[in-house]
Amino acid sequence: MQTVHVIDDDERSRKLAADVMAAQGFVVLQAGTGAQARINLSEHPADLVLLDIQLPDEDGFQIIAWIRQQPALRTVPVIALTASVMPAYRGRIDESGFTGFISKPLSSVREFVHTVRSYLQPIKPP
Repeated sequence: MQTVHVIDDDERSRKLAADVMAAQGFVVLQAGTGAQARINLSEHPADLVLLDIQLPDEDGFQIIAWIRQQPALRTVPVIALTASVMPAYRGRIDESGFTGFISKPLSSVREFVHTVRSYLQPIKPP
């Protein structure tokens, strides 16, 4: 099973994304702060990270910079999951090492699942 980390300070958004991914058969770990995200990512392998940009203790740009410095996480797809869709902000997301972008609120669960799956590597048989 593939593992998805959902990092979002908004409990409803985090729960929605986590519930949708769990219903699709993924193992899901959740964090509402950057500090908890770092702990989760250090202790549990990730196949994909859904990362909100605005967290209470640090922003998603700090977290993505940290992720890209970790050898075990360097190539993990990290998708910005944010309501901030201003063009200048979007450019910063693209330049910061994010693999992709999904805007909140989610407009379609089906589209959300399709987008997330498009960034995941297929599971290779043993």
